[in-house]
Amino acid sequence: MSTITIRLNNDEQKAFNEYAKLYNVPLSTLFKKSLEEKIEDEMDMKFIEEYEADIQNGAVELYEHNKVREMLGL
Repeated sequence: MSTITIRLNNDEQKAFNEYAKLYNVPLSTLFKKSLEEKIEDEMDMKFIEEYEADIQNGAVELYEHNKVREMLGL
């Protein structure tokens, strides 16, 4: 396990500590969870942008619900 040092000014330290107390989690957990969520959000946005580009380029074929049922023989 590694250790990372984060330098905070007094206002940042107070705000982050209060937030961590609010959710009853250690400050390290708060930082890890926040970074993980940020990465997930950015990856989601990248995938959405790629999907939308595929739609614009005609690389995605969309079907209505009834058509899918028909295709599946349901």
